[in-house]
Amino acid sequence: MNNKCLHGVIVPVITPLNDKEDVDEAAFRKILRRLISASVHGIFVGGSAGEGPLLVDAEWRRMVKIALDEVGHAIPLLAGVMDTSTRRACHKIEWLRQIGYRYAVLTPTFYLAVHAASEHLRLFRQAKEAAGEMEIVAYNIPQCTGSTLAVETLCEMAACGWIRHCKDSAGDWPYLNKLIQRGKDVGLTVLAGDETISGQALLAGAKGIVPVCANYDPTTYLRLYEAGIRGDGDEVARLMDRAMLLKEHLTMSGPNWLAGIKYSVAALGIAPCKVVSPHEPANIHQMTKVDALINLDHKRCESETKPLRVTG
Repeated sequence: MNNKCLHGVIVPVITPLNDKEDVDEAAFRKILRRLISASVHGIFVGGSAGEGPLLVDAEWRRMVKIALDEVGHAIPLLAGVMDTSTRRACHKIEWLRQIGYRYAVLTPTFYLAVHAASEHLRLFRQAKEAAGEMEIVAYNIPQCTGSTLAVETLCEMAACGWIRHCKDSAGDWPYLNKLIQRGKDVGLTVLAGDETISGQALLAGAKGIVPVCANYDPTTYLRLYEAGIRGDGDEVARLMDRAMLLKEHLTMSGPNWLAGIKYSVAALGIAPCKVVSPHEPANIHQMTKVDALINLDHKRCESETKPLRVTG
């Protein structure tokens, strides 16, 4: 097992698709190379942003194999195994283990929401058995699963040696802060998935962030992470202003947050903006907001690189 803890900016990468909702391999590789070139610390495929639970099985397998071929083990590569039953999730974990993955990201099962801590513990115990030397990363995202992984449950799993890392995307600051502080006692590394509180989380002791808007602009989040780990509150606040601008234009400008992210990457000429049905495509208002952000960023880049005029 790799004893190094996950940390830094781990990008929940989008999955580019063609009109048939099959993975666009060339575009996917282009996105992955762009993120690696930006020096992100890790990549998470097949999560909510990657539409992993929505892809048909054959395309999910293609997606994770392409990512492994492209990324290898140069940086940590995580794959989502979220599914509707314990057995389905464990089958995905076993397959990832067979092809050489080191990290599988697991939420509570969904469709039938599970609220009992005993069921969460049973799920993660069986997942760890299926994983062998692979690591299971717990993922708390109640808005998608309908249930919350209690702080006490996550700490118990860490104490049992089933997990060392947890990603939280609930957007609940008191919960996240409690998880960070309690997790320290059992060696649990916490990764903040909700961008609105990622700066706070880093200053409080989170070891990394998992920002979806980094698909468009990884640099902002790399700077945010560096400011957070050195405890520079002023710089964190400044970069959080930028992060909130990105969120406003990319994820909050239309009825479907993912469509905005995908459209932004398409507008940069990197990948198509197709989303898996029943996701709603980007509408005109959303596209206009994203275009406005890109134009603003282009003007800013031009002004920063424009040579100074010497007079006198």
